[in-house]
Amino acid sequence: MGRNINARTVSVALYVLWGLLHMGLGTSMVIGDLSDGAPADEVAAESLLYFIAVTVLGAQAIYVALTLNRVASPVGFWLNTVVLGVVDVAFFVLLVVPGHVDLFGGIAGPVVWLAATGFAAVALRK
Repeated sequence: MGRNINARTVSVALYVLWGLLHMGLGTSMVIGDLSDGAPADEVAAESLLYFIAVTVLGAQAIYVALTLNRVASPVGFWLNTVVLGVVDVAFFVLLVVPGHVDLFGGIAGPVVWLAATGFAAVALRK
């Protein structure tokens, strides 16, 4: 007897994956940036701030997925759709397109977000 996995479950799993990817990257970069102490210049401080924000947004994605997307909440749908979408579009346009981040590494987050959002939209319709 097989288990039927629904769109809501898939969307939650994908949003959690998005969050874990971003928290993992953000945390490792924050630790690396702080390993030599406080940032010495503005560019280093801005980089540190960016990775702190990435870590927090990853945590937010997981929290919203587990509390709101899990029950197919429209508020959860719009929070993860808009907030994560703005982050991923800006990341892609500002870092991937100019070549600061390689295409393969840069496309993973947006692809996971897009799939999660698609499944969350299907879950809302049911």
